[in-house]
Amino acid sequence: MKRFIVPVIFVVGGIVFCLWWYSPTQMIKRRTASLLGTLTMAAGDGKANRHMGAYSLNGLLAAQVELETPTIAEANGSFEREELESAFTWLCDQARQTRFEMEEFRGITISGEKAQVKLSLTGLVELPTYKPADGKYDVTFDWVKEKDGWRLARAVWNESH
Repeated sequence: MKRFIVPVIFVVGGIVFCLWWYSPTQMIKRRTASLLGTLTMAAGDGKANRHMGAYSLNGLLAAQVELETPTIAEANGSFEREELESAFTWLCDQARQTRFEMEEFRGITISGEKAQVKLSLTGLVELPTYKPADGKYDVTFDWVKEKDGWRLARAVWNESH
């Protein structure tokens, strides 16, 4: 009898871990972290390494993404995934560095096939002539569940006060 207790504990522990790991909340948290990681480019990164992020970005974006930000007027509106990939490629070539670090995870709300993540982050986009983003931001990401997983459908950025 005692021999079976240890394997049963491992099996039950494995099942509990899988239920937690594959829960929508954890999946969306990982997708959010992946998005911020993809958008971050260190000053010393080579262009080839930066461009590899476009492949990750493709898997994170919905076919149509709405962006709202008060700091970059050209970045507001509804964009097709391909437009955002093109803009990301341009950013890879032009930016000295970008950094997006989550400061505070404020919460996640899941309603069926939609989810909303609210967080605070420190963001920096340094171009050769100016910094269109540099500071603390309150961010809301709206995710939609598609046949291949959760994808970003909307991002709203506001400067923290």
